[in-house]
Amino acid sequence: MARTSASRIDAGEPETALALVGGPELLRAAIGDLIDAQPGMRFARSVSSIEALAERQHEPDCAVVLLDADAYRGCCVLAIDRLLALGLDCKLVLLCSETTPEIVLCAGTRRIDGVVLKESSVGELCDAVAHILTGHAVMPARWRAVPETVALTPRQIEVLTLIARGYSNDEIAEYLDVRPNTVKFHISEIFRRLGVRNRIEAIARLAERHGE
Repeated sequence: MARTSASRIDAGEPETALALVGGPELLRAAIGDLIDAQPGMRFARSVSSIEALAERQHEPDCAVVLLDADAYRGCCVLAIDRLLALGLDCKLVLLCSETTPEIVLCAGTRRIDGVVLKESSVGELCDAVAHILTGHAVMPARWRAVPETVALTPRQIEVLTLIARGYSNDEIAEYLDVRPNTVKFHISEIFRRLGVRNRIEAIARLAERHGE
């Protein structure tokens, strides 16, 4: 993250406390120094894991938790579930190197307030935090988890929306009041039309098409 000198949060307002979870210690320290240099922001906590964060729950609350999603590649959904289970009263932002299908899935199915790429400047991170604190979600500029139009039928879009919410085939069948075999047919057709092999790739392909 490149350092910028611009103020993104009003210096007259109380400082916004941030915590960073996961990732190499040196990287966390570097990001912390950059955040502390920004008016209105304070790097309050740096921990190596979600478990370490849980052990320090007695400390003053942070307004925003930055989770290094790269540190949980392959199990990001489970990591987010563990973090959310702590019941922290804060916003949750994923820091990642790229918007992989796994990140798209996490943003589409879990309570995520923002996704910020590591290639962003610290000023852009501050902009994102300020926007999130007003109650808005922040995603990378060329990517959105929910596209407006795709080459699918309305029913297929409905099925894919339920997939993104984490529904199983049986749950989708019950929700739509159709047979499980009908759901399997719809999913097979969705995969064929989007040219993908699984659910994660289907959600990711939707995001890619919207960004084109």
